[in-house]
Amino acid sequence: MEFDTVNDYLKAYRQDAYGHGVLPIPLVAEYLDRSAPAVTAMLKAGSLTEISIGKNRFVQTASVLEKDDAEAKDVAKVRGYLMDMIARGETTTYYEPIMEKVGLTTTTPAHRTRIGAILDRISKDSHDEKGVVLSVLVHRKTAGTTRPGPGFWVMVESEGLYDPEKQDKDDFVREHTKAVMKKYGKA
Repeated sequence: MEFDTVNDYLKAYRQDAYGHGVLPIPLVAEYLDRSAPAVTAMLKAGSLTEISIGKNRFVQTASVLEKDDAEAKDVAKVRGYLMDMIARGETTTYYEPIMEKVGLTTTTPAHRTRIGAILDRISKDSHDEKGVVLSVLVHRKTAGTTRPGPGFWVMVESEGLYDPEKQDKDDFVREHTKAVMKKYGKA
């Protein structure tokens, strides 16, 4: 939406405040935990709605809320998938099946970034709840021993759960998987 003057914007706002509420790009970036250029890219791609008033650019508040609601639904779907796995006693899955649950593919770089954000949110929530990281169950497909992807290691190291100087990755995955199964599995 584009308005030539503040008066034009305020007139439209009076008619539909919900649809015309705005937030500045830097605040949206902070809220979504992304960079301002990433928010600008979302505006360009149409995943957020832009409102321009004169030469000033803003993000439609309603589109931020809609994006947040959609992401929360995706987080719930992936978390549900992981909890169902645990209930069945399964300790490992790969990115493809969980990405399919939310309409993503491993071949699209933006989708890989998105699943990383979803898993990061699930991991932080499970760490806050029970002191373990559910995404330890999600592995990359590789020959031989499999383990979570690079984003997982950055997150567990930043949370103080993993010290690469003191712990072997495979030992950490094995032990942390046992802890996840114990805390979230059937009593």
